[in-house]
Amino acid sequence: MPSVCLIFGATGQDGRLLARRFARDGFRVIGVSRRPAAEMAVGLGDYAADFERLIGDFAITAPATDALVRAVAPAVIVNVAGLSSVGASFRHPMETLLDNGQLNLFILETLRVARLPARYIFASSGELFGETPPGGADTASLYAPKSPYAVSKASASMILRNYREVFAVNAALAYLFPHESPLRSPDFVLPKIARSLLDLKAGRISELRFGPLDVVRDWGWAEEYMDAIFRQAQLPQPVDLILASGTGTSLRAMVQHGMRKLGLEGHGPLQVDPTLVRPADLARSVGNPAATEQAIGWRATCSGTAVLERLIDLAAAG
Repeated sequence: MPSVCLIFGATGQDGRLLARRFARDGFRVIGVSRRPAAEMAVGLGDYAADFERLIGDFAITAPATDALVRAVAPAVIVNVAGLSSVGASFRHPMETLLDNGQLNLFILETLRVARLPARYIFASSGELFGETPPGGADTASLYAPKSPYAVSKASASMILRNYREVFAVNAALAYLFPHESPLRSPDFVLPKIARSLLDLKAGRISELRFGPLDVVRDWGWAEEYMDAIFRQAQLPQPVDLILASGTGTSLRAMVQHGMRKLGLEGHGPLQVDPTLVRPADLARSVGNPAATEQAIGWRATCSGTAVLERLIDLAAAG
């Protein structure tokens, strides 16, 4: 019988792409969400076919998590659930800390108590490293979180490392740097840029307004990053990995590239919207994926401005 992959956070960008990747390799995929199951199926669209079963209305409690994991007995568990917006975490810090920490702990405790052999992958974040050096952050870099979101990921990651080292739980961290696709929420910066540039070209808006333009981020393509998690789950021993392109691009350079692509170079100066300035932000966040390439033979092939180009082309095509 094919192995089971249990995905928490099935309705988001990463959950859908993970389901497709695991299903393609013959896994039976079970998706879990707090949304009602009927609503899940509609929201998933074509991706619903990649799930053998959808579990909706899931209450994130220790007993519910324990019962589900024991009943399913998965070979792989991937946790991409929780709040993923750095900006929103400043408005909802307590909710972010709880959402991004509790489920991780409940899964780890179930694996510890039940002594289940399942490989567990937690979607951590490159944000927890804080400001990164010129060569980028690697798995030996110290945690230096600035935002409530980054703190939530740092605390959850430290708990996982403790359970692995002390209780021999089969768990690993995927330190995900920004990764985009058309499935990403339009509230995220690159989809917002793509949409705004197309609106500007079509005359639907007259100016562009963004947050701080000189921040540097390491952007990649989400489908490639979910393939990396699939490969990470197949390793004989749990290994933490940096999922990043290793290339930093400023937001200003990203927007200017998109404007050139659409013939908007002569448009007025970019406007910084004070409402989009965060209480604390990172000037530079870039990952070093060298060890990842050695471990799983993976390298990002789409990064930086190429990610925005894809988003613009796909959005323009409808």
